[in-house]
Amino acid sequence: MLNSLNLSDKTYEELLAEAVAQIPLYSSEWTNFNVSDPGITLLQNLTAFQLLQQESINDVTDEIRQKLLKLVGYTPRENRAATVLVQAPTQGGPILPEGHRLWSGTIPFETTGPVALSPWGLAAVYAEDGDSQRDVTRLLDPTTETVAYPFGKKPEPGSCLTCVLSGVPEMGEPLRLWFQVAEEELRTPFTDQTEIPAFSRVRWQYWTESGWQDAPAQDETLGFLRSGCVTLWLEGDLPAQWTQAPVHGCALRCLLETADYDRTPRLRGLAVHLFPMEQRETRVRCYSCSGGEKAELSGQLPLIGNMLVFCQEEPGGPYYQYREALSAEAKGRFYRTELEFDDVTLRFDPAFGHLPWDGENAVRVVCYDEEMIHHRVLGPVYGYDRQVIQLDLVTDVLPDSLLVAVETKKQNGDAEYCFLGPGEVGPGGLSYHLRSREAQLVIDDPGAGGCQLLLAGCAVTQGGRGNLRPCATLEQRGGYDGTEVEARYFCPAPGRGGISHESTEELRLRFSAGMREVSVAVRTEDYEALVRQTPGLCIHKVKAVAVSGKNLVKIAVKPYTEEERPKLSPDYLRQLRDFLEPHRLLTTRFEICQPRYVPINVHAVLSIRGMAAYAQKEIEQLLQTFLDHINGPQDFGGWVRFNELYQALSALPCVEAVDGLRLYPESREAAVVGSDIRLEDDSLCCPGAIHLTLREQGR
Repeated sequence: MLNSLNLSDKTYEELLAEAVAQIPLYSSEWTNFNVSDPGITLLQNLTAFQLLQQESINDVTDEIRQKLLKLVGYTPRENRAATVLVQAPTQGGPILPEGHRLWSGTIPFETTGPVALSPWGLAAVYAEDGDSQRDVTRLLDPTTETVAYPFGKKPEPGSCLTCVLSGVPEMGEPLRLWFQVAEEELRTPFTDQTEIPAFSRVRWQYWTESGWQDAPAQDETLGFLRSGCVTLWLEGDLPAQWTQAPVHGCALRCLLETADYDRTPRLRGLAVHLFPMEQRETRVRCYSCSGGEKAELSGQLPLIGNMLVFCQEEPGGPYYQYREALSAEAKGRFYRTELEFDDVTLRFDPAFGHLPWDGENAVRVVCYDEEMIHHRVLGPVYGYDRQVIQLDLVTDVLPDSLLVAVETKKQNGDAEYCFLGPGEVGPGGLSYHLRSREAQLVIDDPGAGGCQLLLAGCAVTQGGRGNLRPCATLEQRGGYDGTEVEARYFCPAPGRGGISHESTEELRLRFSAGMREVSVAVRTEDYEALVRQTPGLCIHKVKAVAVSGKNLVKIAVKPYTEEERPKLSPDYLRQLRDFLEPHRLLTTRFEICQPRYVPINVHAVLSIRGMAAYAQKEIEQLLQTFLDHINGPQDFGGWVRFNELYQALSALPCVEAVDGLRLYPESREAAVVGSDIRLEDDSLCCPGAIHLTLREQGR
């Protein structure tokens, strides 16, 4: 069923013909195959029953498939909005309200809160190691192909990367920097913060009148091991002008306290003054405000004016709907609206006779766009099982944005309201869940029934499409028809976190792929796969060998570091052991082996064409490449074949003939078999001493 097998792909006539054809295999006395024979009648009935049974088994709904997959821990992924980091213009700009919308083609993005576009940017970047200071401002150019070493080519404690700003950011506000790290694809992705090897420790600071002061920071880069965002908060003394470089200004720096890098960090790009935006289109939003005599609203939707106001008049009590007062003499549940710049204020006057109590979330204001106001009524809950209520005009709803207002009638006819999200329990036990792609509410428990549902919150997303590529551009559109481009904003970082709703077939394919992933080390290939999955490490080559009779697996590992002949550091050994231990079989032991490097010496006598100096350089280069198993594609162990090297030398244009060739290892860690060399399972060969005797043709 999970693999979508079609059990009823044969017709009744085909199944009956197969059954009749097998009669001679079981009985030689049954010779009458006519339809008048009672045995054939029985076969006809059994064949019909088999066909019905197969059709019933084959008719498995998506809901049943999802329940089966849930038993093994697989549930469909729900819609999730992507987040992008947008760079504010250096010259500044207006305050963007919450819900302000920018566009990438047909994909909308919204601000998650008010954004003050203050006029500041990045003026210069300096890398300091020891007594030297290097200008690496080229990192600000997104089109540059060069890289920079933030802590020098050999990082030492005390090295730092200093960013000089062209203005002064707001104190206490989050200050975001995006760092693009070069060659991060060589490192296995990090999965859990607790599994991160301690390659370094950094401290973020800003310059004040009293010197460098620490700034609280959230560092996604983990000391520039991977690309990510660094968020700082300037708290304490005010920033001062830093004058220890050609460019002066407010300064931030990343100070390296400890350094034990496996690979020297290199940066490919840097951007500052970023603010987040989510890929969503909010159609209906519920604002929650404290009670009292006024409620203040900000954002785009309240300015449209399509709103329903609900107030709680006592702690823990129901909500009642309030209406806008048409005159000062109105009596009942009313409010007045005041528009101040880009904010909307609701006034509750005690003279009206009713007032929300002065508590948190006592006022809820539901704001609609121009279309959804006409589709706010979802309909009644009748009380039968699995009632489906369709939302109009929307698909791919964000589950965390959906909210409904449940309207129930009192005996005196007054309407009371409560607010209910997916999975929550309302009056009388009412509950529902959301089919986000189809935008359908499925009533799980109708409670007492008889209530009315109003749409109180709804935002849609395009899921994975919101994960924009780096260096994308968002447009602010306006004009009389809403298509004129008024401003453009740069996105230095890729969009992250966007997930599209997963269909049952997509879930089944993910389950099938998951079943093929290595989770338990049984074969030597499993150990090799798991070593390559160890989070945070740069693994270049792995070979696992089972030691017969000892229940032991020896694993040779070569890290992808910048040393000529790299060894596994204590951090690497600890990380590998900790990751492999829970995956091994109980009775099997494993041992992590350091790589061994075996130099191979070469003696060759060659007849050449042309100049000896040019030929010698070309021959030596071929030998260096052929014998370099450390950086080449060859795995641990293996052979150095005499015939292959002989053929490679003979194929060089400058070589007339190979008159003599001999290979031998410098150590006993490799065996000479005939003219070939066999390496041990934990060994890699490298070029040793090369002795060439060249004979020019004609001499």
